[in-house]
Amino acid sequence: MTIRPRTTALLAAVVVVVLAVVGVIAYNATRSSTDSSDNVTWWVPDWDWDVATTLVQKFESENPSLHVEMVKTTGATVANKVSVALDAGNAPDLITESIARTKTYIDKGQLADLTSLYDDKMPASDFAPGLTETLSVDGKTYAVPYRWATNALIYNKDLFDKAGISGPPTTWAEFIEDAKKLTTSTVAGTAWPMQGDPSDLTLRFLDFALQNGTTIENGTPKFTQDSVEQALQLMGKSVVDGYATKSSFELDNTGIRDLFLQGRVGMYLGGVFDADTAATQKFPVATAIAPGPSGPGVQEGVGWTYIVPSKAKNLEGAKTLASFLGRPENMASLTLTFPARVSATQDAKFQTDVRKPFGEQLAKYSIPAPNDPRWTAMIPFVHDTIQEIALGSKSPQEGAAAIMAQAEKNLGGAK
Repeated sequence: MTIRPRTTALLAAVVVVVLAVVGVIAYNATRSSTDSSDNVTWWVPDWDWDVATTLVQKFESENPSLHVEMVKTTGATVANKVSVALDAGNAPDLITESIARTKTYIDKGQLADLTSLYDDKMPASDFAPGLTETLSVDGKTYAVPYRWATNALIYNKDLFDKAGISGPPTTWAEFIEDAKKLTTSTVAGTAWPMQGDPSDLTLRFLDFALQNGTTIENGTPKFTQDSVEQALQLMGKSVVDGYATKSSFELDNTGIRDLFLQGRVGMYLGGVFDADTAATQKFPVATAIAPGPSGPGVQEGVGWTYIVPSKAKNLEGAKTLASFLGRPENMASLTLTFPARVSATQDAKFQTDVRKPFGEQLAKYSIPAPNDPRWTAMIPFVHDTIQEIALGSKSPQEGAAAIMAQAEKNLGGAK
C-alpha cells in the first residue's frame, strides 16, 4: 500500500507533537525530582527581614542552583511555631531560633549535626566564650550562633564628676561605694528591674551569683549558698539601704533607662540599645565592663542561632546557606546587637565609644545563659524572693536558704 504525501505529512506532524509532549513530561519529571534540592526554606524573624532579603539575593547569586524561600516569623510566635513543626516532622530547612531553646531540640534529636561547618573559615574558637559548647552534645555541634548580647555597666559621666568619682567601679565594693556617693535627694545610685518580665531581674541576680562561685553546667545553674546570699545582699539590701531607688519595684528595663536619661539614676547594668539611645541623644553616657567581686564580672550572654532540622528536605542546601550566613561580614550586617563571632565585631558599627566595652564584655567576660527549662520554671520564685529582701521582709540569709531549697527540688541540688 502506498502512503499518500498528505498522510505522510500528517504522521510526521503527529510524531513531532508526541515527541514534544514526551519532552515536556520528561522535563517536568526531572524538574520535580530536583525541586527539593533547588529550594531552601528559611524561617526568618521579622526584625531581620530586610537585611536577610539582601543577603539572600547575594547567596543566590553565588549559588545559582539554589533558591531560598523566606518565611517571616515574630518574636511572639516563633517558639511555638518551631516546636510544633519539629514535633510534627514538618519543619523548614533552616530556622533562626533562640539559643536558649535550642538545647531542648538537641535533646529530642530534632536537629542536624552541623559540626562539619566549623572549619578554618569558621573556627569555633572565633565565637564568644562557651557559645558553641552550649550548642554541642558528645562532640557534635547542632547550630551556628549569629547574634549575641549581654549587659555591661552604663553610667552618667556628669553625675560621676559631680560626685567626685574618677572612673567606673571595677569591683563590687567600688560599685556600692560609688552608688552611695551618687545618691542624693533627686538621684539614685542605681536601680533594678523589679517590674515587668521576671527574667530581667533574675538575669542580674544570676550574673552576680556566677561571679562568686555558682556555675552553669550543661545549661543548668549549680548554685552555692554563699554566692546566692552575696547576690541577694548586693541587690536586695541596696534598696533597703537606699542607694538603689525604691522605685525599682515599679521599673522594668525601659523604666530604668528613662530614669537614667532624666539624670535620676547614676549607673545601672543594661543592654547596648540603652547605651546607643543615650549616645544618640547626646547624653553624657559612658559604659564599662561590669564590676565583679574583685575585678571584671562575668555576664550572661543571650542570643539567636541558625538550626537545621534533622528532617529538612534540603539538608545540604540548608548547610550551605548556614555557612554563608556564618561569614563574619554577613553576621555583622544581620546583627543589631553584637555578632557571635569575635572577628565580626571589628565592623565599624560595633566600634563606637559606648559599644566597645560591650564588645570586650562579650569577648572576655560572658558565658551563655542557662537553657534548662527547669531553671525557667524557677525564675518567678527567685524574682519574688529578691523582692521580699528588697522590701525588708526577708534577710539575704533567709532568701538564700529558700532559693537553695528550691534549687534542690527543681534542679537537683547545689554544687
